[in-house]
Amino acid sequence: MTQSSKRFISLLCMALLGVGFYAGISSTSQDMLSTLDTYLDQTQAYDLQIQSTLGLSKSDVASLEKLADIDSVQGIYAKDALIEPAVPQKTATKNDETAIAKVMGLPQKRNQLTLVKGRLPQKDSEIVVEAGYLTKNKVKIGESIKMTDPELTQSTFKIVGTVKSPLYFSKVHRGTTTLGDGKIDYFMYVKSSVFKQEVYSAIALTVKGAKQEMTSQTVYLDKISAAKKEVERIKRAQEKQRFETVYADDLTPAALASGQVKRDSLPPAKWYITDRQDDAGYKDFIDATKSIAKVGRVFPVVFYVIAVLISLVSMARMVEEDRSEIGTLKALGFSNAAIALKYVLFSLVATLVGGVIGMVIGLNLIPRLIWNIYTTLFAIPKFIVLFQPGYCLTGLAIALICICGGALIAVYRELIYTPSILMRPKAPKAGKRILLEYVPIMWNRFSFSNKIVMRNLFRYKTRATVTILGIAGCTALILAGFGLKDAITDIVNYQYDHVFRYDKLVALKASTDDKTLLNALSQDEQIAHIANISMATKEVSSHGKAYDVTVVVPDDRTTFKQVISLNDINQDKQVVPLTGNQAIVSQKLAKLLKVKEKDTITFKDNRDQTHQIKVGKIVENYIQNYVYLPKSVSQDIFGTYETNIIAIKLKDKLSAQADQKFDAALMTHPSVANVINSKTTVTMINDTMTSLNLVVLILIVSSAILAFVVMYNLATINISERKREIATLKVLGFYHQETDAYITKENTIFTLVGIILGLISGVYLCHFIISTCETDTLMFVSHVNTISFVFATSLTVSFTLIVNIITHFSLKKIDMIDALKNIE
Repeated sequence: MTQSSKRFISLLCMALLGVGFYAGISSTSQDMLSTLDTYLDQTQAYDLQIQSTLGLSKSDVASLEKLADIDSVQGIYAKDALIEPAVPQKTATKNDETAIAKVMGLPQKRNQLTLVKGRLPQKDSEIVVEAGYLTKNKVKIGESIKMTDPELTQSTFKIVGTVKSPLYFSKVHRGTTTLGDGKIDYFMYVKSSVFKQEVYSAIALTVKGAKQEMTSQTVYLDKISAAKKEVERIKRAQEKQRFETVYADDLTPAALASGQVKRDSLPPAKWYITDRQDDAGYKDFIDATKSIAKVGRVFPVVFYVIAVLISLVSMARMVEEDRSEIGTLKALGFSNAAIALKYVLFSLVATLVGGVIGMVIGLNLIPRLIWNIYTTLFAIPKFIVLFQPGYCLTGLAIALICICGGALIAVYRELIYTPSILMRPKAPKAGKRILLEYVPIMWNRFSFSNKIVMRNLFRYKTRATVTILGIAGCTALILAGFGLKDAITDIVNYQYDHVFRYDKLVALKASTDDKTLLNALSQDEQIAHIANISMATKEVSSHGKAYDVTVVVPDDRTTFKQVISLNDINQDKQVVPLTGNQAIVSQKLAKLLKVKEKDTITFKDNRDQTHQIKVGKIVENYIQNYVYLPKSVSQDIFGTYETNIIAIKLKDKLSAQADQKFDAALMTHPSVANVINSKTTVTMINDTMTSLNLVVLILIVSSAILAFVVMYNLATINISERKREIATLKVLGFYHQETDAYITKENTIFTLVGIILGLISGVYLCHFIISTCETDTLMFVSHVNTISFVFATSLTVSFTLIVNIITHFSLKKIDMIDALKNIE
C-alpha cells in the first residue's frame, strides 16, 4: 500500500465515489419520505378530509365517529378573509387590499401546529401567522392586523407568534378562494371562539392503522381507500339530512304546496371527500421523491461500469510490475490462491476503506444537500437522515464485486503461466507499421516525435481502448446531466408556448348564467380571444391500465384553437382539428395506456357504464394528462354539455399590477368561482423544476469528479508502464518539453476521441434517463441544447489540461538510473 500509494488511493476514490453516490442518492428519496411521514404523524395530520357546499354539522361528526375504519374525527372552522395591517406598511410587497388569508381555528388534536416563535393565541383578539407574512409585509410580532369578515367576532388581531402547519408545508401551494384575485396568500390561526359560524367548514379524519404505515406507500393507500369507501356509504344520508336541516323552513308542506319553493331549485348539500393525494403540495413532494429515486437507479450504474474498467487496468498493471516476484513465489511452492490473496487484500482494503468513507459522506452530505434545495419549496421543521443498511451494503457489495473482481481477473491472467516464464521480464510490445505509414502524403508531413506518438497510439491497444472508454463514459455522464437539466427546464416553456396559449382560465360557479360575463369579456379591449370549455376529471382505461385524466370539451372549435394548440406528434407538430367522433389523446397518456392512433380507449360515465372511443390523434403535451373530445362525443358519453371554464387570451402581456387588477375584477363577477392565472401556474411549476435542476447539478459535479479521477488514474498507469521508455528518451537527450509532448499528445488524442464518443453516447444516455425519470404526469422535452455539449466538452478538456500539468511534474521526477536498471 505504501509502495503503490497512488494506485491504492485511486481504487479508494473509485469505491468512495461509487458507494457514496449510490448510497447517498438512493437513500435521499427514502429520507425525504420518512421526514414527511414523521412530520405528518407527529402533527396528527389528516388522512381524509370532508368539505360540503352547505357546511358540516356536529351530527356529521357523530356519524363519522361511528365508522369502523375511522380513528378520530375533528371539525375545522375556517374562513377566507381580506387582511391589512392595522398600521399600513408602505414597504409591503403586495397591496394590502388584495392580500387574502385562510383563517382557521386552533386545532385540538389533529393537524397540530409547530410553534416557531412567540406563543399561541390565548385571547380572541390574538392571532398566529406563518413567518412568510412577517417577512413579506415587514411586520413584527406584537403588531396588529385588520381582517374584514362579518362572520368573525373580531376585526383587529394582535400577532403573538409564528407557526408551521401540516396543512401548508408546501410554500408554493396555498389553495384558491372566491375573494380578491382568487389566490390565498397566507394561512393564520385564531381561537375557535372567534368564528360566528354554527357549522364546520371541514372535517379532518384519521384512519385506523394508517399512522403505522409509510405515507403514500401501497399499504397506506389501501387503508385510506377502504376508509374512503366506508365514508361514502353514509355520504348520501348525511347530505340529505343536512339539506333538510338547512331548508327546513322552505320545505314545509305549506311552502311546497304554494309552489313558491321547488326542492330541485335549492342548492344541494354535496360532500367532497379528499385525501392527502389530492393536495397539490403533498403530490409535488411525493413526485420529487420518485424522481430522485429514479435518477438514483440509473447514474450509479455508469459509475460502477467505469470503476470496473479502471480497476481492471490498474490491478493488471500492478500484477505486471510484480511479475518476477509472482514467478519466484510459484517456484517456492506457494499456491495460486496464496499469491492472489495479496492483490485481493490490496483491492479489498482500498474498497472497504473507500466504501465506508463513501457511505458516511454519501448518507449525510448528499441527502442534506438535496434537502437544502427543497427547503425553498417545503417548510418541514426537521430533516431526518436515516441509516439505510440496505443501500449501503448493496453499494459496497457492488463495489467489492467490481474492484476485487477486477483484481482477481488481473492476477489469474498471469498465474496461468509457469514460474520460468513469469521470472523472465515480459517482452515489450513490438512496434508495427500502422495504416498511416502507407499514406506517404500524410505520413511524411509528420515530425519525428509525432510519428512516435502515432505508432504508440496503436502499440498499446488495451490502454488506448480503456482510456478512450473511460473518458467517453465520464463525458457521457456529464452531458446526460446537462441534458436532463435542459429537459426539465424546457417543459414549462414548451407547455405554455406551444400547447396552452391562454393567459387565464376562469372557473364558473355551478348552475349559473354566464351570458352576462361573456358579454363583458367580449367587450373588454384587453382580450384577444375567449373560448368556452368544459373540463372535468374522468377515468380512462386501456390494456388493463386506468388513469384519472382531464377531459377537455370545447363549445366551439374555432375559438378553441386560439387558446389551445393540438399539435400532432407524428406530423412535425402540425396543428390538428378536433373533428369527427374520435378522441385526441396527450402524448404521455398515450404512452401510459400503450395506445396508438386508431386504437380504442374506454371511458366510464356517471352510471359506471363503459364507452369505447377510437383514438384519432396523439398530440404534444408535457404537464398533466389530457383527452380532448368533440362536443357531440362528450354528450353521447356523459350526457348534457355545460361550460365550466372560460379560457382567455390577452392581446398584450400585462404588468404584474395590471394583471392582478384584471383577476380581481373578474373575481367580483357573481358567475366566477376562481381565476387561474397562467403566470402564477408557470411560476409554481418553475419553482419545482428549479429544485430538480439543482439536484441534477449534484449529479453533474459527481460525474465531473469521477472524470478527473479516471483521467488521473489512467495517466498514472501510463507513466508507470513506460518508465524505462521515458528514461531512455531522457538519456538520449530529449528535453523536458519534448518528453512531456511524448505523453501529453497521446492523452490529448485519446481525450478528443473519447469526447466525440462520449457526446454521442451521452445523448442516448440522456434519453434513457429522461424516459426512466418521468413521472406519470410529466413528459420531459427529450433534447440536449447546444450549450450543454459545449459545457460537457469544456469540462473534459479542462480536466485533461490539469492532468497534463500533473503529468509534467511526474515525468520530471523519474529517476533515469533506477528506471534503466536491469530487471534481472
